[in-house]
Amino acid sequence: MVGETRISRSKHRIKRISLSPRKVRPLPAALSAIADADVITMGPGSLFTSVVPNLLVHGIPAAIRKSRAVKAYFVNLMSQPGETTAFRASDHILAINRHAGGKLLDYAVVNIRPITSAMKRQYAQNEALPVENDIDALFKMGLKVMAGRLADLTGKVRHDPVATAAVVIRLAQEGRRRNNTRS
Repeated sequence: MVGETRISRSKHRIKRISLSPRKVRPLPAALSAIADADVITMGPGSLFTSVVPNLLVHGIPAAIRKSRAVKAYFVNLMSQPGETTAFRASDHILAINRHAGGKLLDYAVVNIRPITSAMKRQYAQNEALPVENDIDALFKMGLKVMAGRLADLTGKVRHDPVATAAVVIRLAQEGRRRNNTRS
């Protein structure tokens, strides 16, 4: 299947995506920013159309691995029909690792704010459900888990920008300490 817009119409679990052309080179400024970062965040966003494509750019996963920054993935709050139907938090991480050619992350950041029954019903009409936080599986993958009340439930289920920014700041502070211990 070819084309970004076809991902959400998939009737089968997505296993792998690729870029066309396959060999895309990163901008030197991107590599420099990764090397100098205190924190590298992925998400929130569509797993296969926003997060993973960045990892398919030649050299980006290696640069992320080499960076001393804290690397964190903000797990989506809700599944996306066709794209991440029935994906648990660990399935998101597995997809990232598979496309990056191995383990990439230090943290999985998950929401623990309950999604209201009314919001669940609203989203279920479109075959979207809250993403299950299978925390034990995340720990077994060697990840640290940061949990917080990250959901903003006004109108649509979205990450609360203030709560999300607070997590990023905490992670950046850890990354800064890590970077300051360079020898």
